[in-house]
Amino acid sequence: MSAEHLLALNPDVIVLCTAAGYHPPRELYEASYYQNLQEMDAIKNHRVTALPWTPWNCAKRLEYPIDVMMIAKAAYPETFEDIDLGEWLLDFYMNVYNVDRDTAIGIRSAQWMDWTAEESPV
Repeated sequence: MSAEHLLALNPDVIVLCTAAGYHPPRELYEASYYQNLQEMDAIKNHRVTALPWTPWNCAKRLEYPIDVMMIAKAAYPETFEDIDLGEWLLDFYMNVYNVDRDTAIGIRSAQWMDWTAEESPV
């Protein structure tokens, strides 16, 4: 999709999928090669989020609820404003995988989701 097409669409929210490569939200805000997109509402209003790393063949996986939460928080920020994604992810990993907090932090990092602990994506 061309930059012109994206600008014409002017989405309110952008959800970055990761099967073809990982791009944190910060990249759209800061990278010089995306400067021509800075007028899009989603970027101006910091309503860009990224899903955890997802292999191409992994449609049915335990992390699917993470995708749902990321999209829900991006699409309906007021409804989910009480959710701290960084902490929510740690709780998810600790409960689903029965691991301690340090291991959960390692999983969050392995899935390229540390940005959720550094900034509020939306």
